[in-house]
Amino acid sequence: MYSSEALHRKAAREQGFTLVELLVATVVSMLVLGGAVAVTSQIQSGYRRQVEAAAAEQEGRYALDWLSKLIRAAGNNPYNVASSDCPGAGTVFEAVRFDPDGDGVNDDIRLQTDSYPPDGQVGGTTGTCDQANEDVTISFDPANKSITFFDNNLLGVATLRTDAVIQDLRFIYRDSNHQGLPDFAEPAPANVFYVETQVTVATKTADPSTGLPVTRTLTSEVRIRGRAF
Repeated sequence: MYSSEALHRKAAREQGFTLVELLVATVVSMLVLGGAVAVTSQIQSGYRRQVEAAAAEQEGRYALDWLSKLIRAAGNNPYNVASSDCPGAGTVFEAVRFDPDGDGVNDDIRLQTDSYPPDGQVGGTTGTCDQANEDVTISFDPANKSITFFDNNLLGVATLRTDAVIQDLRFIYRDSNHQGLPDFAEPAPANVFYVETQVTVATKTADPSTGLPVTRTLTSEVRIRGRAF
């Protein structure tokens, strides 16, 4: 049999946590869990931005590769065609037409080539302009954050050719010494030997430290075909 004093000590040992102790333990647990959730969220956000940055850069490199192939083909004219009837009668053959929309910004370019196939008919025969990719216009579409492609012979509508990660597109024209020609005036076609393409890509998620998307500019330079050095 237990004495009354022993029973009292036993009850004191078995009474558990007090309300204050329980509240303190709950607060500490919430702080620990909250910190863990915050750290996990930061890690996930950082990882998402890294994935977006890598995807945007990949899209920019794809755009550069695609544009470089078009620019490299421009000027191919094995039959020395001076003009064609596509897309309209008396269209003068020029490897590169600068600022085709005439807004004074070098974010678009028009390219001509007799390559698909090389047959002395740039764009096709009179009244049948059906040869694709021989007279095209490349433009930056800021509304859709993309690069567009328009075939001047096939007409139709301009099509989006990239994902919506393009922040800017610029074409820089250089002479035979790789010197940049002025942006404020349309250079004479004969003076342009190189075209440098600059594609700026941006992540869709903003960097929390700046509130702005992370951007990166990729560049590529191509020599215009048929230029004599």
